[in-house]
Amino acid sequence: MRRLLVGTAVIAVGALVTACVATTDPSDEATSVDAAMPDTAALAGDLANQELTWEECEFTELPPQPEVDVENVECATITVPKDWLDPVEGETWEVRVAYAHNVDVDDPAYDSTLIVHPGGPFSGLSFAATVQADTPGLRSTTNYVSYDQRGLGQSSRAECRYEYETATGLLGATRAIAEACGTDEDVATMTSEQAAYDTDFIRHLLGLDTVSYLGYSYGAMVGTWFGSLFPENVERLVLDSALDPTQPYEVTFQAQNLGRERQFQQHMTNYIARNDATYGLGDDPQVIYERYFAATASPEMSAAAAQLWLSTEAVTAFSQPVLYPTMAGLVAGLIAEGEAETRSGTVGQISLRVIDRMSEESLPEILRAPAVAAAEAADAPPPPTEEITRGTYSELIDFTRCTDGTWTRGEEYWTSYFEETAPTSPISLQLGQLSLVPTCAFWPVEGKLPPIRDGFPETIVVQSELDALTPLERGRSIAQELPNSTLIVADNESSHGVFPLGRDTIDGPIIDFLTGGDRPEETIVAQGAPLRNESTTFESWAPLNGDATHDDQDAALRFTDPFRTSGD
Repeated sequence: MRRLLVGTAVIAVGALVTACVATTDPSDEATSVDAAMPDTAALAGDLANQELTWEECEFTELPPQPEVDVENVECATITVPKDWLDPVEGETWEVRVAYAHNVDVDDPAYDSTLIVHPGGPFSGLSFAATVQADTPGLRSTTNYVSYDQRGLGQSSRAECRYEYETATGLLGATRAIAEACGTDEDVATMTSEQAAYDTDFIRHLLGLDTVSYLGYSYGAMVGTWFGSLFPENVERLVLDSALDPTQPYEVTFQAQNLGRERQFQQHMTNYIARNDATYGLGDDPQVIYERYFAATASPEMSAAAAQLWLSTEAVTAFSQPVLYPTMAGLVAGLIAEGEAETRSGTVGQISLRVIDRMSEESLPEILRAPAVAAAEAADAPPPPTEEITRGTYSELIDFTRCTDGTWTRGEEYWTSYFEETAPTSPISLQLGQLSLVPTCAFWPVEGKLPPIRDGFPETIVVQSELDALTPLERGRSIAQELPNSTLIVADNESSHGVFPLGRDTIDGPIIDFLTGGDRPEETIVAQGAPLRNESTTFESWAPLNGDATHDDQDAALRFTDPFRTSGD
């Protein structure tokens, strides 16, 4: 359930990542490894002496699942300098923090306090409770901390006002947002670097000499900044399904198109083929793949497919395989609709017919109702507009990506890239990932990557082989580039957010590491979990060797036998 919750928000990152590009090279400061470690207590001045008032938490965004225990979780608001790189007295933000207390620091049983970040960036206030529930093997020796990152949830937010000529459409809006927000002084403090300072300041205010850190997806960017800036304050890092903090954001953005296509072609269609008795599309995954794109080739069918992937939550299957039955039911419904003798109608009418074709298991009522509502609204005429559109923008996902990293390419490059990529990434094209020029192509700021300092903390990088949002190549790159790092890969797994997977071969080394054990010396490759309604893990690519690479590199271009099992 934790991974389903995280995945729903993470896939929104995948859908929005087209809005994230910066324009210049990293600064010399960002690439330095020799600077002294910052002292957040000294930088904060009088704020370093503030007393925290702990109280009952109100989880207004992304609350934990009902069965998650929150009895030992309290919340407090801390005040931080608005700009840690140039602190000015009286110029501050507030950050809301959650603390799950299990063991006193002076108790011999105490191992560490684990700061957890869910990724996104999106609200993380409830995440301490969620991870605590997911890791019972850590709970007796570990306290958990999470927070709403500056710019989110119950923490201080930044916003900027923009306007554009309505006739210029999405491109005009994109350009206007970038130009307005890219010069806003408050927005300029909404970076992963600043969040890393906040993280260390939380450690200080809790009276802790050191903490450990577990970050998923984008949370790995904050974690790498944290470990790079404050290596002596971080015991251990676990970076799961990490957004690559060692490469420009352009690399991850482009890799997602390969990862999405790879998972759809080699993992999703194999699952559908193995379950022919349920979905009735035959047992040849290549035929299913070809039938799908033939069935959705018309403009109306393609538009309906794009809407349905989002409105049914099937798109979340790209990050969380718990929704593979929804994905498979949608593919079957779209093929049936596209191959029907009479399939005329509007996008909304087509969508409603596809929804009717999906079973209760594929589309339970909790997902069906919003999908029906979206389909019924699809044919509504657009509301009247003024000549000038004005708005307020406060999306931290753009603020961080446009001020982090090293995006160097502008509008002309991305237009050309989309045209060149579309033939080889048809699922990304259908989902709208190859159309809108990224916001940060117009963002007038200088981005930078984390400086990887000497003495970088002991780190485990966790990766699944078929992750669509942070593909396998990125996990290997991170583990190679970060000092003191070991890679753990779940073979034939597509989860974005692996730990805990419920497989001792994957979870065991991580739990041992987080409870004081040594980091594994060598790369670990172990089988992922069976997919929904299956009891065996099947091979969907080629077997990974001990270095988490494929001996047959051409295997990436082929469909594989869906009935070739790799065992449990």
